[in-house]
Amino acid sequence: MKRIACIVACLFTVLTMAAQTKVTWSMKLGLGMSTWMGKDAGDSSPLFNQKVGVGIDVPLSGLVSFQTGLNWVSKGAGMDADLSGVDNLGIVNVHVNQNYFEMPLLAAFHVGTASNFDMVFTAGPYLAYGVKGKRDIEVDDLTLSYNTFGDSEIGNVILPGLRRFDAGLVGGVALDFPRWTVGLDGEFGLCKLASYSKTRNLAFFFTAAYKF
Repeated sequence: MKRIACIVACLFTVLTMAAQTKVTWSMKLGLGMSTWMGKDAGDSSPLFNQKVGVGIDVPLSGLVSFQTGLNWVSKGAGMDADLSGVDNLGIVNVHVNQNYFEMPLLAAFHVGTASNFDMVFTAGPYLAYGVKGKRDIEVDDLTLSYNTFGDSEIGNVILPGLRRFDAGLVGGVALDFPRWTVGLDGEFGLCKLASYSKTRNLAFFFTAAYKF
């Protein structure tokens, strides 16, 4: 709850700044791939995922602005897992879907070009909270689904859920037109997804945003 309160406080501060400064509001849609990285990521394979949200750009100077907002972001990965200890299931295919509410806190650097658009480079942290998701385990022709962020029971074995809180770094580059922005974002998780694993989130999204 303290983390959520901090996120709300940060967003309130930004909105207060926005009330005193000429800002740009936008709606964003991103499509891309997500996977896991880290020591225990193994042979995890990427999944096709998306993000959608609202953003604001608060100018700080002619070349620099502060960007934030609130996004619904889907992440996750696929992998083969050894569940020989669970009813002798053996090697099974697992798809893990993780859905977050995510708030980026970015510094944006605007570089003008001879054409009618700017190059925008962004970098900074993000904060996220997992709200929904499922783990699909494929056993022969049967698919078993379990909650991603909650503990699940298979036979006599308890599968712990993933941690809800996540944080990391975002980097991106975009072409900024008068009404549209198109670009590429990379998100690199810094928090372990679970206490028993050193895996972290990794995602890349092609994005398009319409500015109001």
